Amino acid sequence: MPLPKKAEAKRAFLIEQATACLAEKGYAHVSLRDIAKESGVSLGILHYYFASKEELLLAVISGYKGRFIEELEREVIAAPSGEWSGALARVLSRSLQEDRKLHRLWYDLQVQAMYVPAFSEQVKDIRARLHSLIARMLVRLQHEEQTVLTIDEESAISLIYSAIDGFLFQFLLDELQRPEEAIARFELAISHLMLTLFSSES
Repeated sequence: MPLPKKAEAKRAFLIEQATACLAEKGYAHVSLRDIAKESGVSLGILHYYFASKEELLLAVISGYKGRFIEELEREVIAAPSGEWSGALARVLSRSLQEDRKLHRLWYDLQVQAMYVPAFSEQVKDIRARLHSLIARMLVRLQHEEQTVLTIDEESAISLIYSAIDGFLFQFLLDELQRPEEAIARFELAISHLMLTLFSSES
């Protein structure tokens, strides 16, 4: 049953406050009491909307990754043929500058998923959505650019996902790295990867 509008707005506000806390300090270093204090509400009020810190983190990640996936769909998947890589670079560049700490939280969740069963399904669902986006792009590239994959589609999806995911993770590990420099290296790397994955149809 959906929440009344006022309650839904309050829930959204609490998720926003929790996002800031968790992104800044990480899952292990933030309690519901901390989030309640930052939000200006009692712990009881926070518990009314979220039964546990795990449930709140899932809401935070779902909102953030949902927006990120929507950006990819809107700007990369819908990009004209031949412009998808530039669109991908723009989305990643913007995301690295605006949501660096949120990306860090995503990796935090993936690690926690190895120990907290409640997180496993969320991580699998987000990965599945990202894999689906890559699969759609591969279909477009093969159709519009008259190319064929040199390996099976599942392996290609895994390689592309790993390249993007690994790039983001390495960027987060290097606190001094500038987004524009990282993106330039990523564009070169993804270009080389795509060249190895595709060949022209004879």
